[in-house]
Amino acid sequence: MRNVILVSMDYRRPQDGKTSLGIASIAAALTHAGVPVTVIDETINAPHFCQDKVLNRVQHAIEAAGSDCLVGFGVFVWNEPEVQYLISHLGVRKDVRIVLGGPQISYMPNGGLEQAYPEADVFVRGQGERAMVQLALDGDVQGCGVHLASTPDRGLKADHDLNELPSPYLEGTIELASEIRWETQRGCPFKCSFCQHREPGNRLKNQLIGQSRLEQELQLFVQAGVKRISVLDPIFHANTDHAVQLLNTMKRLGLKAQLSLQCRFEMVTSAFLDALDGLNVQLEFGLQTVIPEECRAIGRPNHMGIVKQMIAELHRRGIDFEVSLIYGLPHQTLDSFKASLNWCERQAVPRVRAWPLMLLRGTPLYEQKDQFGFIESTDQRIPIVVASNSFTEAEYNAMAALAASKE
Repeated sequence: MRNVILVSMDYRRPQDGKTSLGIASIAAALTHAGVPVTVIDETINAPHFCQDKVLNRVQHAIEAAGSDCLVGFGVFVWNEPEVQYLISHLGVRKDVRIVLGGPQISYMPNGGLEQAYPEADVFVRGQGERAMVQLALDGDVQGCGVHLASTPDRGLKADHDLNELPSPYLEGTIELASEIRWETQRGCPFKCSFCQHREPGNRLKNQLIGQSRLEQELQLFVQAGVKRISVLDPIFHANTDHAVQLLNTMKRLGLKAQLSLQCRFEMVTSAFLDALDGLNVQLEFGLQTVIPEECRAIGRPNHMGIVKQMIAELHRRGIDFEVSLIYGLPHQTLDSFKASLNWCERQAVPRVRAWPLMLLRGTPLYEQKDQFGFIESTDQRIPIVVASNSFTEAEYNAMAALAASKE
């Protein structure tokens, strides 16, 4: 058995809590399997973040863990340079095996991993819980999305039942706070070309976490007096029966926390809205744009008649909600972005939040940079599109100013 060190360098907001849900879930799987695990948590956007401090913490953890331990990193667009720095220093050690996972690994094309991360020994595409357990126990990694360096890369992704995974909350690998993040499922049935949820969700045998585990977690949240729960599901009510049963369980348990739920207008049903009654909810609808040409370019069709009817129904029921848009989309102009904002204003949307377009590895838009003439920022931790064939950087700045005025 190998000891495991998990290194988390997350970009966090105040409501995100101390430990990321992904790292905590992997730690829970290891703990449940009896594998000794150490979690090193750092907030990469904190004012005093220092990569040398993280390196020092990791090296001390390696000394404590002993030889032949595993050091796992979650690699994201916001921490790529820091991961590269850390593994370049750790890769010279003979007493560790470096394991990389996360979106930057999952969405790397076949054959590109060793070139991008020459110091790494193992790569995990998709869910990392079972892979880390099997690697620590020298078990069978079939179906775990594992690629070993210097072997043929078949581009496999993890494919296993979510109900096999222990809860990070029930295992105690994530610290309860007044504001937490939670998941009831993984994956998304849609294929928006800007989103990384699109591919792994198609491969999961069971996207839903079982009601029994979720009820136990909810009981814990009620007992701890959690004030806000941000649900990470791409579409919370993608399975209406699952969502309604869970909402009714929340009411039965007396949950008082504010619930932030990501939703899609076209999938809302009366049964879902009825089940919200009596709960403190805030629905978040990702509309992205109301312009048909822009919708087609990102594979995100919006049925605007249904959207308009649903907004009216939300107003009628007095349900709090917000709508999010994206600026920097293909074919978008300053005027078309204004048109999306104005449409939301005419519908009396309570809050409109607009976010800049990010080109994430493995998404179709990432591969279409040249086609749309995308130019990305170079002075930000997370690069964003600041110009394209359809808008200039000055027009982007005007869109950014409009978005900021809505906050």
